[in-house]
Amino acid sequence: MWTDICTYLVILAVMLMSIYFKNYIRSVYLAFQLSGPPAVPLIGNVLLMKNDRKLEEIAEKMSEMYSPFMRCWLSIFPVFFIYEPKALQLIMGTNRYTSKNIFYNCLHNVVGDGLITSSGEIWKQHRKLIQPYFHISVLKVYFDIFYKWSMAMVQDLENETEVNITKYANKFVFDVQEESILGISGKRPESSPYRGGQFLMLHRITRPWLLFNTIFKRTDFSKVEENQKNILQQYTKSILDGKKQNSHGTAMNNLMEMMMEISNMNPEFTDDDIVNETCTFMLAGQDSVGAALSFALYSLAAHQDIQEKVVQELNGIFKDGNQAATFEDVAEMKYLEQCIKETLRLYPSVPMITRKITEDVPLGKYTLPTGTNIVISPFVTHRLPHVFPDPLKFDPDRFSPENKAKIHPYGFIPFSAGPRNCIGYKFAIIELKTVLSQILRKYHVSLVPGREKLILSYRMTLKAKKGIWLRLKKRSV
Repeated sequence: MWTDICTYLVILAVMLMSIYFKNYIRSVYLAFQLSGPPAVPLIGNVLLMKNDRKLEEIAEKMSEMYSPFMRCWLSIFPVFFIYEPKALQLIMGTNRYTSKNIFYNCLHNVVGDGLITSSGEIWKQHRKLIQPYFHISVLKVYFDIFYKWSMAMVQDLENETEVNITKYANKFVFDVQEESILGISGKRPESSPYRGGQFLMLHRITRPWLLFNTIFKRTDFSKVEENQKNILQQYTKSILDGKKQNSHGTAMNNLMEMMMEISNMNPEFTDDDIVNETCTFMLAGQDSVGAALSFALYSLAAHQDIQEKVVQELNGIFKDGNQAATFEDVAEMKYLEQCIKETLRLYPSVPMITRKITEDVPLGKYTLPTGTNIVISPFVTHRLPHVFPDPLKFDPDRFSPENKAKIHPYGFIPFSAGPRNCIGYKFAIIELKTVLSQILRKYHVSLVPGREKLILSYRMTLKAKKGIWLRLKKRSV
């Protein structure tokens, strides 16, 4: 009997290995048919990960230099950059073709099976359960939190004239997240265990060889990761336990309490699931919204005529400079929303999304083989001249009611697209509209002479390498 079982397992292993190597050879064959940046033998294009200027040069000219898509090498493994909207619609428009790949190991090892890291039935179940709590009617619950911390940021800037706005933007986002997700406030961002979890992910993503768990587990840093994961999960679990002990049927005003309600109605959604999803939301949103806020202020500071148009819109909504904002007021800020979307087009918070192909994908005369790793780059797609003419120009009118219908549905993907689009995109847009409107009501923003040029850094989130410096001047009330 045992001999038969062993024989079966050996045969199964050989079959799986043969399938893997067959698809690997097909991927390599495809790579040699396509063009891409020069690679170093055995190392591949790994060194590009730390050359931000070269990455920007390639990103802005990718469609001209490498068509119809680009190949790179992660050591001896080919990776393909897909950027044309039609191809993206085929790949992203269904769950049929893709799943998460090794690039998500650095996040999965810390947060477990959350919406970003999970696939298959776990993802489907969690998405279905959590999605209703991001409906626009539920998001009204968070508005008071957005407004409260927007006014706190305005106050923090009270005595500033020249400022690196990224520091204040990141603090604002952390304060909002802490209260809207955890239901607590007052912790300093730098002392939060969630910041430590984020630094761990950054360490691995900039060292691609550490993305392979078989390699990473042999390093001393894996122990640091395991320790940080325990701290993160224990901290989150302690907040959850505290809420359970003090729950007396009070109104839910944060995401953790909403997930507790989900668990009460769906026992299969466990405490571990609540912890994993809480960690996911805390880690995923920290830098992305902060980056969007910073880049939006930079863009408006660089284009005074557009900033003035936003202020005119705000003056039409508010009777005076001291009038408190409401959720309905924010809904009226149509032109400001166009500016936010144009910011996210030029500076998408997540410049690259990775996936693994789970079924052969036909792309014109080529076929992406099963098992292939691909990179989807909103940064590249958003700068394609045939999708957005004069792509480097900051032009919010691209998203006006009469123009936005002309944009390919997969030509603007700052929040991903398809079934796996970002569940919190409406949350983020309302948050950004709230804080930007309050800052611009109080301050005129302009660029600091000598610090106008951005040096972009392409990591898990898009950042300005030396920060974003702005000059602030109070407006007359």
